[in-house]
Amino acid sequence: MADGREIGTKSHDRNALGLPNQAMVLLTPAEVAEITGLAAETLAQWRSQKRGIPYVKISRNCVRYRQSDLDDWLSERIVRTDQDALERR
Repeated sequence: MADGREIGTKSHDRNALGLPNQAMVLLTPAEVAEITGLAAETLAQWRSQKRGIPYVKISRNCVRYRQSDLDDWLSERIVRTDQDALERR
């Protein structure tokens, strides 16, 4: 559509940034640790060092990770193998 909306997406299906709501799924550090296999302590260290997975600081003691940021971070770490190259031919 000309106004940038996706077909079939109603205005109430979007977040404050105008993105589809599923783009703003927020995960706790424990959930990210479980998904990635990293320790929650590692995530905390990375946050204090301003490195690693981007995060959202909701309040002084509340941190969340956007699912989309985690997906992007994981995608950047995919290591392609020779088998992948053969399958793409």
